[in-house]
Amino acid sequence: MRDSSLNFENAPAIPVPRLVNFVRQVTHDVRNGLNAIDLQSAFIAEIAGEGEVGEEMSKLRRMVSHVTQDMQELSSRFGELRPVLMDYPVQEFLQGLKEAVEAEFENQAKRIVWEVKVGDEEIEMDYNLLTNALMELTRNAIFFREGDQAIHFTAWDEKGQVIFEVRQSRSQPATDADGWGRQPLDSSRRGGYGLGLFYVRRILDTLGGALEPRYDAESGELRVRLILPARRQARHDSNE
Repeated sequence: MRDSSLNFENAPAIPVPRLVNFVRQVTHDVRNGLNAIDLQSAFIAEIAGEGEVGEEMSKLRRMVSHVTQDMQELSSRFGELRPVLMDYPVQEFLQGLKEAVEAEFENQAKRIVWEVKVGDEEIEMDYNLLTNALMELTRNAIFFREGDQAIHFTAWDEKGQVIFEVRQSRSQPATDADGWGRQPLDSSRRGGYGLGLFYVRRILDTLGGALEPRYDAESGELRVRLILPARRQARHDSNE
């Protein structure tokens, strides 16, 4: 009898548009189901009133809300990006980003070394999209941080561009090509789906920027640079 089983390794690749539609539809269906569970939980909590049952139902609703938010964030990575562009001072943006990182990672954020070397530069940006891109890189760096190794977040201006760099190292330099340098960018894990490069590049394509990940296997250092064109605030005040 002929073996009719499929070898998935040799199966035709799924077209990206079809995969995108699949993920968006699946996350939409899951969110609908979670919303129904949340409504039913609220109804049961109201009937139960105060007490142990009511407290447990409140915990359940928080858990459902967390998963719903995760599904929303996953879906947004595949959705159409519609940036609202505005000129924004780089220093002010970085201060907001630092506060966002510290709010999400209260303990781990202490191991991030911030080095801001910009002056009065501005960037034409969508504040939320650029924050999402840099938060994605920072989350990945924190998740894959080894031991007490610090994470360096540096920003500087160079030749009319503002460069944001997230830099991290292994506790022991790599002696072979074990792929660690790509793990923070494309590994799937709980709460992460290996879409770091995909999502950040989509944002940068929209904002007219570039992404440059570099890994030195000999030193075990991973540098991920996000580059955007800059402009000086002084230009806005000049009398022409």
